[in-house]
Amino acid sequence: MSDLQAMIKAATEAIYDELVSFRHTIHANPELSNQEYETAALVEKALAAWDIEHTRVPGSTAVIAMVKGALDGNNSIGIRADMDALPIQEDTRINYASKRDGVMHACGHDIHTVNLLGTAYVLTKLKEHFAGTIKLVFQPAEEIGGGAQEILDFGVLENPTVTAFLAAHVSEDIPVGQVQVKAEEVMLAASQFTIYLTGRGGHASAPHQTEDIILAAAKLIVELQTIPGRRINHLEPAVITVGSIHGGERGNIIPKEVTIIGTIRTQNSALREEIHEHITTILGAQEIITGVKGTAAFRLGSGAVYNDPALTDIFIEAAASSVGRKNVLIAKFPNNGSENFYRFAKAVPSVFFRLGVNDDPKQQVEPAHSPKFKAADEALKTGVQVTAATAIAFLRKGRPFV
Repeated sequence: MSDLQAMIKAATEAIYDELVSFRHTIHANPELSNQEYETAALVEKALAAWDIEHTRVPGSTAVIAMVKGALDGNNSIGIRADMDALPIQEDTRINYASKRDGVMHACGHDIHTVNLLGTAYVLTKLKEHFAGTIKLVFQPAEEIGGGAQEILDFGVLENPTVTAFLAAHVSEDIPVGQVQVKAEEVMLAASQFTIYLTGRGGHASAPHQTEDIILAAAKLIVELQTIPGRRINHLEPAVITVGSIHGGERGNIIPKEVTIIGTIRTQNSALREEIHEHITTILGAQEIITGVKGTAAFRLGSGAVYNDPALTDIFIEAAASSVGRKNVLIAKFPNNGSENFYRFAKAVPSVFFRLGVNDDPKQQVEPAHSPKFKAADEALKTGVQVTAATAIAFLRKGRPFV
């Protein structure tokens, strides 16, 4: 371990108890997208206490801070953390569980926020050892696809010009003490579809006198699953899932309307448009066969998150110097989820990595967005050390720590 890595570890240990307190406070007081007022205030209070320059984006809960190195250099990189919680009733029974009915940090954004706070603190203790500026971005509204663009529009990539971005996301599948990364596509692109079916309804005892829209909906849902691997190349990763279907009120009435809502995930952002076209074609064919008319509306979500290969190599070396090579895992496939961080990654070369939060790998884990989702405090030590080391490595453009 280099002297610089030893200093990062010592500074992380020094602030750890305070970080745990911050994390518990934020977790117990979760706030939905664009309502992160208390969280932003806590972030600003901590930054002010550490004499870290920061500003609030006008009309937003977004906070942008800057730590400037004392050495000569004008390079600049950014680090992002999201702050919002989800509309979920917590059921973890931990002593710092959410105090707010129906709102929970079920995706680990409390860890993300505090990880970035800890990184900010550590970097202030290392100013004499790096050149350039590190911008720390606390983003609202990631869960609803917001926040990122307004921060970019505010000019976060300018004055000085940002050449790279970094972000972490918790992973319940990875043990505490480890991180995971991969080059190129690391998160999938997403879009949502809403299909409206209409047909002749009637008495359930005489389906031959109707167009039996429920049966048509069932066939349609099955047909949607033929798009991956049949209408597009099976080597192209794609997921089509129906999450909601509504139609009818009683068992003896065939309704006239059904609404189907689902999501599409692809590794290739452009592939979403092709899938949209296939869905529209299937609806047209179904009308010819069954008489049930169908229309579809599509809403584009996040694009695919792409990890720059050269920066990924730098991340791997920096993380390995922090937590050991064996604790830096290389993912084989992209994660099927999507992430608003894609807007930063689309603008500048970036790395998005996974932070292990599972402190008992022998137990069955609850996934993110579950009422029982848990993340161990100890992950903050790994997160801060790896994030701080990588930030300096990005500024040094991969030159070894000495």
